[in-house]
Parts: sequence; structure tokens; C-alpha cells
Amino acid sequence: MTTNSKVNPSPVSPDLLEILRDPQAIQEGAAHGADPGRLELAHGGYWLVSEDTGYKYPVRDGIPVMLVEEGAKWKDTPVDALPVPPPAGEPAPATLRSADTPAAIINDGPDYRILAIAGTVILLLLLIIGLGRKKPSGGQELPPAK
Repeated sequence: MTTNSKVNPSPVSPDLLEILRDPQAIQEGAAHGADPGRLELAHGGYWLVSEDTGYKYPVRDGIPVMLVEEGAKWKDTPVDALPVPPPAGEPAPATLRSADTPAAIINDGPDYRILAIAGTVILLLLLIIGLGRKKPSGGQELPPAK
């Protein structure tokens, strides 16, 4: 059995296409008319193209990738030059580490220093509030308020 890598397993349904909008055009708002961000299918359902912004969103494994950063990446690429199928997206980083991150910043567990600082600040605030609620001098208590 042979597989063709150029076959889109599940193109975007017309119902989904009707409700999907270009997030960049929606963000820009009224500059694009009463119904901003309408998308059109291109290359047999592998791409969603916004006429309003020029952003082009890939459809990978039948799932539209509607990230503004992804659409902006392909904005200057002509529609007929878009790769079919779209290239695989970059995998999400497992952590926020990079090669130049100092080892002291990298910590896989909870940061108890933040909790200790927050607890100290709360205790100091309670202490300040408590000192501000002194009893009147002379050891006498004030009569209850009516």
C-alpha cells in the first residue's frame, strides 16, 4: 500500500470555514469592513488565506493552525508558492530553557523562594496593621460604639 504525502486527509469543512476568521483581521477590527477576517481555502485545503491581511494559515492533518505568528510567517509568500503540504510546525519547547540560560535560573521544581518572600511580605503587613490598632493609653478601653 502506498501513501501519497500530498493528500490532505481531512480538508476544512465548509461549516468550519464559515465560522473561522483571521485573528489578525479581527484584532485590527473595523479597518476590514463589517465581516473582517474571512478566509478562503487554497491549494486543495492545505492553506487558509485572509484577503484582509494577507496572512496565510497552514492546515496540518486537517487542523487549521490559526496562530497570528504562523500566519505572519507566510504573509509575503505568494499563494501559488506556498508549500503543499505545509511544512511540519516546530515542536513546542519542553521547557523555556535555552543554551544561554544560566544554570542558576533553571529549576524543574517549585520555586520556594517566591513563597518565602510572599509569606514574609504578608507577615510584615499583618504586623504593621496590628501595630496600628493599639489600645488607648492609660489601660482603659473605649466604650462600645453605638
